[in-house]
Amino acid sequence: MVPALALAALVVATAAMSRMLGAGRTGQLLAALAAATCGEYLGAMHELTTTTPDFVFWAATLLLVMKLLVSQDPRWWVAIGPCAGVASEAKWNIGFLVVALAAGFLATDARRLLRSRYLLAGCLIAAALAAPDLIWQAAHGWPSIDVFRALQGEAGHNRAVYWAAQVLYTGLVLVPVWVTGAIWSVRSEAARRFRPVGIACGLAIVLQFVLGGKAYYPGGAYTFLLAAGCVPAERWLAARRLAANRPRAGQIGPAAVLAGAMLAGALIAAPVTLPVLPARALHAAPVQKINYDLGEEIAWPKLVALVSREYHALPPAQRQQATILTGNYGEAGAIDRYGPGLGLPQVYSGANNFWLWGPPPAADTAAIAVNLDPAFLHREFRHVRLAATFWNGLGVSDDEQGVQVFVVTGRRSAWARDWPAFRNYG
Repeated sequence: MVPALALAALVVATAAMSRMLGAGRTGQLLAALAAATCGEYLGAMHELTTTTPDFVFWAATLLLVMKLLVSQDPRWWVAIGPCAGVASEAKWNIGFLVVALAAGFLATDARRLLRSRYLLAGCLIAAALAAPDLIWQAAHGWPSIDVFRALQGEAGHNRAVYWAAQVLYTGLVLVPVWVTGAIWSVRSEAARRFRPVGIACGLAIVLQFVLGGKAYYPGGAYTFLLAAGCVPAERWLAARRLAANRPRAGQIGPAAVLAGAMLAGALIAAPVTLPVLPARALHAAPVQKINYDLGEEIAWPKLVALVSREYHALPPAQRQQATILTGNYGEAGAIDRYGPGLGLPQVYSGANNFWLWGPPPAADTAAIAVNLDPAFLHREFRHVRLAATFWNGLGVSDDEQGVQVFVVTGRRSAWARDWPAFRNYG
């Protein structure tokens, strides 16, 4: 429900932006449809991840900045600040948009709006709202910085696929729309007052490429670019309709053709953006190589059943002192979801936030370990036995396919002392 409502918010925000940019009813409808059929938004808004609020707050921030530019009333800074502050609680990615917007204002005559006590008030509110996360990060050794360092290992690959991904993620039908919007918003006299936003959106996309960020990081910027692209698109479509004289009854207008193309693009992209294919089909059509999330919940019940079988096969006395360990948060999530129904104890993992919820109880000296390096396990336990290898039975290649399940006993030292060795931020 929450991701679906978030997608609805993107649709409404994009339509509202197009109206402010000068689009008529047709342009607004096309802008709304563009957001609703954008492959990146369909995929990202299918699951509740940090990307969901990130995209929504990017769109909300852009919309509020546009209201500031239209009204020339600096009091809008007091609304923009809280929006950016709340966004930072979900994801620091909003910082790139803020920096890009600052550059857009400085590069245009809108810089005069920066000389306002309301901007200072907005910044103070944003800082106050961001403070809880920053305090928590500082108290826990800045784990997000560790994640960023790990992600930098993928920077080269991210740059190599970045621009192709921008085309693939938004969809071939929408690429001409947002490219036109990017050009129109920074070059057209009709869009002059919104130029800071056009510059910011383009800069945010380029900045993520330069830094080696993942291709979806600047996705929120496309709400404005799609809205902007629908303004000249509406005028061009109207001109074509006039050039063709009054259409005969039943003749399909150019706007309807474009709308149909958007819908067709969404349908074609659906197997990649949404889990509409049977799970078994991912073996023959490995679309999860494009959309990673499609394959990462495959056969969760089967994996948990395997772990349960090995756990309950332990001697009763040993089982009372056994815990569950996993190598990544997907496996931990599966056991957290289905484990209680099968009588499994709480699961622990060194992956990201799961590490912060450990270590296991001090009395536990044994474990069922899923997808952990056997060499590492030998350093932590005296006895390591391979109990099973997990296969999802569908031939789908994902993070769990082929992982090994170990029974480990004889802790070499206390969990509290060695738990830092289990940490895996990335």
